[in-house]
Amino acid sequence: MLEILDTTLREGEQTPYVNFTLDEKIEIARLLDQVGVEMIEAGDPSVSPNVAKAVQRIAALGLKAEIVAHSIASRSGIDKAKSCGADRVAIFYATSKIHLDAKLHKTQDQALDIIREHIAYARSLGLKVRYTPEDATRTEFEFLVTVCNAAIEAGADRISFADTLGIMQPHTMAERVSALRARLLPCQIDLHCHDDYGLALANGMAGVRSGANCIHTTVNGLGERTGIPDLAETIVAFHNLEGVQKYNLAPLMELSSYLERVSGFLLAANKPITGQNAFTHKSGVHTNGILKDPRTYEPFDPSLLGRERKIVIDKYTGKSAVAARLDEYGIEVSAAELEVIVMRIKSVGDERKQLFDSDILQIAEQVTGREIDIIPHGLQAMVMLEVESHVYTSSVVRRLRGFTSVKNVYEITGDFDVSAFVDAENMMALNNLIEEIRTVPGVKRTETRMVLKKYNGK
Repeated sequence: MLEILDTTLREGEQTPYVNFTLDEKIEIARLLDQVGVEMIEAGDPSVSPNVAKAVQRIAALGLKAEIVAHSIASRSGIDKAKSCGADRVAIFYATSKIHLDAKLHKTQDQALDIIREHIAYARSLGLKVRYTPEDATRTEFEFLVTVCNAAIEAGADRISFADTLGIMQPHTMAERVSALRARLLPCQIDLHCHDDYGLALANGMAGVRSGANCIHTTVNGLGERTGIPDLAETIVAFHNLEGVQKYNLAPLMELSSYLERVSGFLLAANKPITGQNAFTHKSGVHTNGILKDPRTYEPFDPSLLGRERKIVIDKYTGKSAVAARLDEYGIEVSAAELEVIVMRIKSVGDERKQLFDSDILQIAEQVTGREIDIIPHGLQAMVMLEVESHVYTSSVVRRLRGFTSVKNVYEITGDFDVSAFVDAENMMALNNLIEEIRTVPGVKRTETRMVLKKYNGK
């Protein structure tokens, strides 16, 4: 049965320019425990006093997950893992020729002695041990088997097969894991797959099918260089494709959003599972199918993650989507009117980057000759924003300046950090804009003040 070790607090914090506070680490650990991951790698206590403090605090939370501390093969590092109260220490030592020769300046025999010594020392302290042969996928296979069996004999009960450079392919991963499983003494096999070629999750799934027990993940796929498998993608893929339904999917979106805020690491809109566009449909053929039966163009129901599907109206739109949108506002049109409305939308869509509901309603008014006075027109407002303390205000300002309805942006003092003066066609457009502003990474909260009168001049 699949196990997940989440290493957001260790591998994830190794993402360039990512640095979590102590309180953020504790909140991440709590959310991971709600998801139900079996192990949380809380960090390497030797990195800094604050990392050690975080490992200690997380280990004392009484979480269901096993708390793992990371360490190089050194007694001082292992001592720190023990003093922090971790359940397990993950000891790593490279085994590939290039690492032994160029980085460590050790022979294979010397490496074996070091690995045996430190695993035995950790076991003497009462710690459970996972051994990671760093750069395992570039290690000569016979030596890899020898070193892993030596680690198991010294007391390690888990071996982490590390694809440190992300060079595996699913078929080669399956072959290698199968061969390892046949040659190793009894142990659990973890997979630490990097995503340099975009194959990390595929490699992990292939490895599990071939006998591995555990996949290492991070929230939002954080990590060195291009990261490792994304927690949400891993859980949903195994849930839907492999029938592994042991994890709690409900906190995944909250966890992803929280990590986006505190890391400053922005998700691509087209990111699977958690991305903004994961359940957004645009093409007329697609939206027609979705409105008739969502299974036509959705691999699974977005409600599984507490999400909703979205249909974008623009030049690619078909009649079904437009009719459905008008129906949401209780607007009835004839078949002939609908035909003209769709053609007008396509025409406007050729000239604009984006169409709002207010545009659709205005076109409907023009075509039907009926006044559709659902919402007021011509609004101006000041949108005040409070920015997260770890986010540069200037980065939020840059994003705001990209909105066409935002006319001026100011960095200000007081309870709020930024003020944006916006010009909206109507209340619906203003509401749409505010919702978009709230999705800007780093925005903690907003407050909107309507402009009642405006005075020009001095």
